[in-house]
Amino acid sequence: MKGEDMKTLRLSLLIAFTLVFAVFSCGDDSSDNGGTGTGTGTGSGTGTGTSTTAGIVVDHTCTSLSSIPSSWITTVKNSIKLHYAHTSHGEQLTGGLTRIEEHNSTYNVEIGDMFLPAVANALCIFNGQKDETYITPDLFWQTHEGMERTRDVLKSNPTINVCMWCWCTQLDDWGQEQVQEYLDSMSALEREFPKVKFVYFTGNAQQQDYAGYNRNNNNNQIRRFCSNNKKNLFDFEDLDCWWFNPATNAWEQATYNYNGNTVPYQHPHFDGDENGHTTWESCEQKGNAVWWLLAKLAGW
Repeated sequence: MKGEDMKTLRLSLLIAFTLVFAVFSCGDDSSDNGGTGTGTGTGSGTGTGTSTTAGIVVDHTCTSLSSIPSSWITTVKNSIKLHYAHTSHGEQLTGGLTRIEEHNSTYNVEIGDMFLPAVANALCIFNGQKDETYITPDLFWQTHEGMERTRDVLKSNPTINVCMWCWCTQLDDWGQEQVQEYLDSMSALEREFPKVKFVYFTGNAQQQDYAGYNRNNNNNQIRRFCSNNKKNLFDFEDLDCWWFNPATNAWEQATYNYNGNTVPYQHPHFDGDENGHTTWESCEQKGNAVWWLLAKLAGW
C-alpha cells in the first residue's frame, strides 16, 4: 500500500473509532444542572449509556440535560410515547420531569393518569394502568391479571413504544427467585411486544443494615441480567446514592459497611420528603436521567 493510501486508512480508522466512542459514551466530565435554572448541580460523566443494540444503562453519569442535542429532545417529544407504572417512589421521575419543565419549557411533558395524552411538542406519558395509578408488582407483571392489565394498555395504545415499571421497597426483603420472576415476566412482555422498548429498573437505596445489603444484591442480579442480555436499565439505586457536590465539583457516593461489604445507600443530601420520599433535587436528577434514557432509545 502506498504511503498516502496508508495515511488515508489510518485517518479513516481514527475517525471511525472516535464516532463509536461518542455513541457509547453517556456524557462529558463537566458539572451541569441541565439548564433548568435550579442550581442543583446534577453533573454528568462518562457513563454507560449506549446504543439500543447493546442495551442502554442510565445512571448518575447520565444527568446533564444540556449535553443532549436539542434536536434529540425534539425527536423524543415527537416520537416517544411512554407507558410508565409505579408506586410512590416512582413519583420521583414524574415529579422531576414536571419540575424540569417548570424551569425550562423546552422539556415539555404531558402526563395522563390512566390514559395516553395526545399533545404536540410534548413527551406524552401514560401514567399507571387503565384503572389505577398506584401500580404494585401484582398489577403489572407479578400475576396473570397484572400482565393482562399491561397487555391491555399496550394493545389499546399501539403508539406506545417505551414501557417501564418502577420498584417501591420490595427488593429490601425479596429473594433471588422473586427477582427472577420479575426478569422473566419483563422478558415475556418484550417477546410479545417486539415494537415496544422495555426498561428494567433497580430498586431505591434508602434502606441500610441487612435490608440495604439484600436490596443491593437483588439490584446486582438485575444489573447482571441486563448486561448479559443487552436489556435497557434505569439504575435507580445508582442515582439515589450519588450526589454532585457543586462546592468540590465532584460526585460523592454514600456507602456503609455491612459485615465487611461496602453497600451503597441514598446520599444524605437527598434525605427528605418533598416528593416521592426524597428531595426535589433528587427528583430532578432522575428526571434528567429519563430524558437521557429516552434520547438514547430514540437513537441519539
